[in-house]
Amino acid sequence: MRNTEILELKKRLKFSDDASYKLEVCYIIGSEKKIQSRNNTYLTNLDESDRHKYIEILKKGLSGVLNRNLLNLSFKKNSEGDEAQKFLLELRDSTLDNAGLMDKYYEKIMDAYPTVSNYLVVTVYDAYDVPREGSDGFSQGESEEVFRYIYSCICPVNLAKAALSYHEDENVIAARIRDWVVEMPEVGFLFPAFNDRTADVNNLLYYCKDPVILHPEIISDILGCEEELTSVAEKEMFRHVIENVINAAPEYDTFQVVKDVQDELADMLENKVFTDEPTIDRKAARELLKNSGIKEEHLPIVEKEFEKEVGEEGFLHADRIREKGRIEVKGDNVKVSVKSEASQLVEIRMIDGRKCLVIPMDSDMEVNGIIKKITEKIEEERD
Repeated sequence: MRNTEILELKKRLKFSDDASYKLEVCYIIGSEKKIQSRNNTYLTNLDESDRHKYIEILKKGLSGVLNRNLLNLSFKKNSEGDEAQKFLLELRDSTLDNAGLMDKYYEKIMDAYPTVSNYLVVTVYDAYDVPREGSDGFSQGESEEVFRYIYSCICPVNLAKAALSYHEDENVIAARIRDWVVEMPEVGFLFPAFNDRTADVNNLLYYCKDPVILHPEIISDILGCEEELTSVAEKEMFRHVIENVINAAPEYDTFQVVKDVQDELADMLENKVFTDEPTIDRKAARELLKNSGIKEEHLPIVEKEFEKEVGEEGFLHADRIREKGRIEVKGDNVKVSVKSEASQLVEIRMIDGRKCLVIPMDSDMEVNGIIKKITEKIEEERD
């Protein structure tokens, strides 16, 4: 799914009487793997304040950045994937009205979800009358398809923090009553995927609050999907490759190599050297680091480290491993942050026999907001 398709579905989550989502809510005691309560209703049947809260939860599970905490997943190409896909289709086609199927779904979650804390499973069924999109990109109003899907979120439930509060009945300040609070989703999924504004039963959209903690047990055991690497994971793998190459050949300057690699990646993406999806495999990684100053005798190390991190047939996405923000240099007592597009301003020079990072200081730069005053003082002394 693309951002536009995610946004289109997210816009349907609104407070109105025509948003007729079927809603199933299940509260689970994690330590006992026991269902404490369940409720099956329509979103429009809820009180106004409750409806707002559920809409907030559901919107959060469709928020984030693609390839970071929103992932397009495909089913495994084996019996496990076929079985999971068949179950999700049955769950969708039941419109959440089959209690036996819902019981089976909750059993899958309780078996796979690795937590002893309490949590709430919020699941909705929706039938979206998809308006046709005209050639100008605007909706024409006529519908060509009804997109039927289920969307489910798992939300942690924790005790509210202890605090003082005002008790109006007693007119006193005292400790507030600590109740159980439903937090924003930790994970969630939408099935089937809404690809090219139509149902794609071979894929689904997966949400994870923390892109480092993907909960692979949910992806594999509940959804039967192949785990997709996030941009965070791909960057970390690529960093390990460069780090291990530099450590194996310590003659290289870390800043220079990182800067040259990022410049090379930017050039490759800008000049569209990729004929298909912009990916970097083992051979391409060798060529990339060769163009970034790694000597011929050290290139076998590049392939070895890439294979160790990513796999012999694995690959990384060039647009994900490229640092679009800043290049940071950290030490025990110093931290320098430079925008990627301005990295050419930073030079490495030998000063008094020591290798130094040199950053030109001009009137546009500030150090805690006082460099301008220092510059003016220097100019006054020169005059």
